Amino acid sequence: MSDTTLTIKALKENLGQQFSGKTVLRIKRNGEYVEYTGGETAGQADALSGMFFQLGLQHGDRIALLADNQPEWGIAYLAIVGHGMTAVPIDRLLKPGEYQRILADSGSSAIVVSESLRSDLLSIAGDLPNLKHVLTLEEIMSNRVNTVVPDSQVSPKDLAVLIYTSGTTGNAKGVMLSHENIMSNVVACRDVISITSDDSFVSVLPLHHTFECTAGFLAPMYAGATVSYVGSLKSRDIVDTMKASRATIMLAVPLLYEKMYAGIMRKTSTLPLVTKTIFKLLMGVVKLGEIFNKRLGTVLFKSLREKGGLDTIRFFISGAAALPPDVAIGFDRLGLSILQGYGLTEASPVVSVHRVDDPPKPDSVGPAISGVEVTISEPDENGVGELIVRGDNVMLGYYNNDKATAEVLKDGGLYTGDSGWIDEDGHLHIAGRLKNVIVTRAGKNIYPEEIEGELVLSPYIAEVLVFGAEDVPSGEEYVRAVVVPDFEYLEQEGTPTDDVTLTKLINQEVRQRCRNLADYKRVREVDLRREEFSKTSTRKIKRFLFQSSKTP
Repeated sequence: MSDTTLTIKALKENLGQQFSGKTVLRIKRNGEYVEYTGGETAGQADALSGMFFQLGLQHGDRIALLADNQPEWGIAYLAIVGHGMTAVPIDRLLKPGEYQRILADSGSSAIVVSESLRSDLLSIAGDLPNLKHVLTLEEIMSNRVNTVVPDSQVSPKDLAVLIYTSGTTGNAKGVMLSHENIMSNVVACRDVISITSDDSFVSVLPLHHTFECTAGFLAPMYAGATVSYVGSLKSRDIVDTMKASRATIMLAVPLLYEKMYAGIMRKTSTLPLVTKTIFKLLMGVVKLGEIFNKRLGTVLFKSLREKGGLDTIRFFISGAAALPPDVAIGFDRLGLSILQGYGLTEASPVVSVHRVDDPPKPDSVGPAISGVEVTISEPDENGVGELIVRGDNVMLGYYNNDKATAEVLKDGGLYTGDSGWIDEDGHLHIAGRLKNVIVTRAGKNIYPEEIEGELVLSPYIAEVLVFGAEDVPSGEEYVRAVVVPDFEYLEQEGTPTDDVTLTKLINQEVRQRCRNLADYKRVREVDLRREEFSKTSTRKIKRFLFQSSKTP
């Protein structure tokens, strides 16, 4: 397949030709693995597209996709996008009213839905006059008849997908991505992290999310790699899938890596005294090796990785939120690399990522990928400013929203709304969202994400949100934190969880962690919260639901 034929149709055709006999998609069902070769995947996608055309669906029509993570999701996606129609992937965790708004705004003519979600969809279908067909994924996969595959003409500039942002700000918009947008990102992802047909991916993130769809589905398909889907997000299921598939790569969000690392550390703390002593000695040697730029954990902790089912992993990839540096360092010391990246749906989504052979730099998100340029708009004295992204991966715009499009697409660049800087090695560093910045009376900028990153290092804190709060009488803005304690850890430690004890403990932890921050960044007020924050499907907190109120 030529890299110049940037369409998902070309990817599908290449999958069926070059990798016709290679297993590319698999999932365990009823104790047995169901597998699809490249030829079967492309062939079944063609058959589904023929069914869509028999129903009267044509080039450019919107077909929504609302289904659980599974190989058939990918086959349906290729059937839609690979034949000139536009896919509208929907988050399965949304509510029917939210489905309705997306389907209405997108003008979807049909929807492919998991049987488990069919009743929810039918409850709102009557209010959607454009929605002509409700098709269950299970039914169309099992009841296909021989159909004529349409001869679809697909251009790189054609609209491939219409993706509604996850809504951490409460204002979801339809992001229009062309075949060229997506495929330029797919090619770059394959090249910069060296994906080959020998690689085996484990898929845990929702496929409707652009990060997983581009980097965890399309990029592996482009390279002829294998993708294994996990039945659930339980740690045991993930580990079992890693072992069974001999996984080499996994994409995930920071929260999953944080839990994995915490679990490993908990297990080491329960080892017999002799084994625990040996572990500590080896870790000391690894830390000593860092002084001489040696990654000794790769050799010294080989048996530990084998026991944990991680011995075949080439690297992990982390995206969608900031990865705490201590987690990245901890995995690296165990001989496991986490390549942290940065992206956004509007950029298809990958903008930057660490390279496999680069020395670890856990406080950055790596250099820009090939074909993408990142510049800093109006940098301050520290070089921090808004990140501007340019490249073929930048979206066409927001659907039916010229005003919002004009606000972010200017002068040939995508104004991301994120602030950051670029270091002397060309690595990108993210400071935070511009709209979240707290400005003190002295004119100092405080990025809540930086403070949150420090506070979650405490084992007693599970989640935290930091806001700017205003003292009305003085007009001064100060830092306020809302903290969710880690009740599982507190229970293990035998610590009481009454309000008085928790308030004293958490306040003490916040003060301790803030010692690493400049005085003007330190938290002045702490509120406790006993329920976890509402999140998107990629585990990002919906910050807009918890905005701080002014202090009287």
